[in-house]
Amino acid sequence: IAEKEDEFNNTRKNHARGMDSMQASLESEQRAKADALRIKKKLEGDINEYEIALDHANKATNEALKSIKRYQGQLREAECMYEEASRVRQEMAEKASLADRRANALQGEMEEARALLDSAERGKRQTEAELAESRTAVNDMTSINSRAGADKRRVEGALHT
Repeated sequence: IAEKEDEFNNTRKNHARGMDSMQASLESEQRAKADALRIKKKLEGDINEYEIALDHANKATNEALKSIKRYQGQLREAECMYEEASRVRQEMAEKASLADRRANALQGEMEEARALLDSAERGKRQTEAELAESRTAVNDMTSINSRAGADKRRVEGALHT
């Protein structure tokens, strides 16, 4: 019986050790499970935060894309305005160049016209001088002719009497 009791006590000790080992394993697994749940909750919180951050980042990206498109449109408008201004400036430069050439040509024509005017005025003065001389000569001839006519009548009158 003692042998059986020893054997029974050994079995009980073995079972107690097994139970203690199982209890330690159970407690260890419970701690690991609690740690895993805690880590899982933390990771789920992190995931939620990352999803929120991703959502914000996507919204910011969409806003940035809209801004980029708006800026591209403004850039295209500015380029068109610049090209139009350049074209207008080029046209104005061409017109100014044409006007300068025209002005130079007109200046030459004006100088030529002034020279012709001066020449015409000299001719006019010369002609007026010649006219005055001719009038003087005509007046002189008229007075000579009148005196000769008067002398002729006097002589004829003297002859008739």
